[in-house]
Amino acid sequence: MINEAQGKYLVYNGNVSEVEDSTYFEAIKEEPQYEVFVVKDSVVMFFEDHMNRLEATAKKLGIELSRTASQIEKDLYTVIEKNGITDSLLKLIVYKDSYLAYEFYDRKVSEEDLAEGIKVAIFDYERQDPNLKILRHEFKREVAKFMLDTESFEALLRTKDGELLEGSRTNLYFTKDGKVISAPADRVLRGITRSRLEKIFKRLGVDLEEKVIRDIDLVDVDGAFLSGTTVGILPIKSIESIDFDVKNNDLIKNLVQGYKDLQEEYIKSKRK
Repeated sequence: MINEAQGKYLVYNGNVSEVEDSTYFEAIKEEPQYEVFVVKDSVVMFFEDHMNRLEATAKKLGIELSRTASQIEKDLYTVIEKNGITDSLLKLIVYKDSYLAYEFYDRKVSEEDLAEGIKVAIFDYERQDPNLKILRHEFKREVAKFMLDTESFEALLRTKDGELLEGSRTNLYFTKDGKVISAPADRVLRGITRSRLEKIFKRLGVDLEEKVIRDIDLVDVDGAFLSGTTVGILPIKSIESIDFDVKNNDLIKNLVQGYKDLQEEYIKSKRK
């Protein structure tokens, strides 16, 4: 695995080491479990939800985690403290009995992205098991090249039947007539943001319909957005040649603000 760590320090099994030491990354030869965490105001966002998913994936793979949730949380906050992090991204890699926590870079969502939306393209691919959070290196490389070639922010995965279920690293939603439409939960990775989003739906009185949208259905929806750890709630302005009126979609605007409110509530709860 390539050393993608940023900053000066990482944490390996509870011990601090310098990022320049690539030994830990080179030892990872297969597809590991992983979690990506957003750090906002020096707080690891929604840590408990991430741990629940990590433990669920380990159970499906028949793996017993050798470090506790409290130990892993301490590792993450050690990375934050050692690198002086306020707002950034952390990644946890779990490979056999190795637990590697470090800061890494990804393009940040700007206020312009939230106001105007982002461009996405369609990538033909179907996950073997969408409910396993495993780092598939070859898939990641292929998608990265595709997004670069198409100048898109994200790639929407399309099955052989034309179904648009999710993004390469995000959950996918559509809006129509004041309601939200998303693929059935058992057909996509149940993201951390997805579970939080469902709470926002209840707060705002928004109906969620679980239904598969195909590529030929895009002309019938009035909006689309992504959700995910690194993007939060992110409006889509275009899918291939289909454009959406982001600025006048009040439903998506309210969801974006609702997610910001949830983040602030979580930060206050952790600081208590």
